[in-house]
Amino acid sequence: AVVEKDESKTACERVVLELSLGISGLITNALVGDRVSVVQATKSARISAIQWYLGIAFAILFFGGFLVKSYWEEHVFERDTRRLLAYYKHVIPGSMSDGDLQNARYLVWKYRNKKAKLWKSLEKKYGEPVLLEHEWEDADRASGENSEGGDDHEDLDKEPSESSSEEQDL
Repeated sequence: AVVEKDESKTACERVVLELSLGISGLITNALVGDRVSVVQATKSARISAIQWYLGIAFAILFFGGFLVKSYWEEHVFERDTRRLLAYYKHVIPGSMSDGDLQNARYLVWKYRNKKAKLWKSLEKKYGEPVLLEHEWEDADRASGENSEGGDDHEDLDKEPSESSSEEQDL
């Protein structure tokens, strides 16, 4: 069936012509097929196309879900490794565990389904809460502000004023 430019093929009925030759030499014919109307064939073709697209969408979502899960697990693993290394850096600087990437990766892998237990055991062992990687900077600044005593601190970057020149003369 040739389809012209301005025509569109909507559905086709599939029928097979069977010819058979009997023992007596009689030729018989039969039409074998679905024998559905054009409306039913169109409906069947539409449902078949919808099933195909849904199958493709399901396959993409199914395998894409594994891809996203794998990416997310790797992201969380790397984040927790950095968190553990930052903890060791601030709590026990200069020790064997400070900067030991392989040991940190092993501990995070070992406690991958029990991270709360890992963080609690570290807090219990070292007596310091386990903060996120970016929270250590805030904690360092806060502890730096608390340790400054006000009068004990001299600002060396301050522009000299008249009062400071008088103090120098004394």
